[in-house]
Amino acid sequence: MTQPRRVRSIDLDNPFLDSFEGMCEILLVRHGEQKFFENIKLGEALDAPLSELGQKQAEAVGHRLAPARLGRVYCSPMKRAYDTGHQIARHHGLEPVVMDDLREIDLWQGAPQDKGLLDIYSAAELAEIYRGVTRSRKFSSYPHCEDADEFKRRIAGAIDQVAAESTGMRVAVACHGGVINAYLSTLFGSHYDHLVNVHHTSITVIRAADTRRAVITVNDYSHVMSFQSHRGDLNA
Repeated sequence: MTQPRRVRSIDLDNPFLDSFEGMCEILLVRHGEQKFFENIKLGEALDAPLSELGQKQAEAVGHRLAPARLGRVYCSPMKRAYDTGHQIARHHGLEPVVMDDLREIDLWQGAPQDKGLLDIYSAAELAEIYRGVTRSRKFSSYPHCEDADEFKRRIAGAIDQVAAESTGMRVAVACHGGVINAYLSTLFGSHYDHLVNVHHTSITVIRAADTRRAVITVNDYSHVMSFQSHRGDLNA
């Protein structure tokens, strides 16, 4: 029986590669902007749909990736990620493959879901929480966050599954900013959970071959620059 060709590391890192034999190229795409409003109830915010701008961003990344010869499109089950994945998949005659383990971290899991943050904290208290998050760059700085280490293990396992079942393909994964940061943190062995402010519908490219991973590009959002000139604080 012929053994599959082992991918050379120099090829795994090559940005101009035109064949994915023995490897998988994974395009991690953050969803479009979500529809938030002031003091939204936490239960509503967790699975908020795309805003009007978010829908436009999702259409833009779909057109951007139309020539990309995608073999599969995966997505989180959350509305904003599924709808972004659908905009990508439709150009390739595909339906998004929903993976529950790609869902976003719940930063306020232990807080009352029928209340907004300003019903639980004063504005000053909330500002201090966010300052702590900015300083630490750790998910655990949110006082009601789900277990961050378990979240990172879940995400690494989900993306490793994508790579294992999609060898020889380029695939897109419509997911979340926390998901992309968690995976980058795992790959880089970083102490931090939050490495980069991942813009809506930005593309981060990872290559996978056996146990090796290569980061090719991070946070490419050039496809929204023609119509987006600012970002709202609530929807970041």
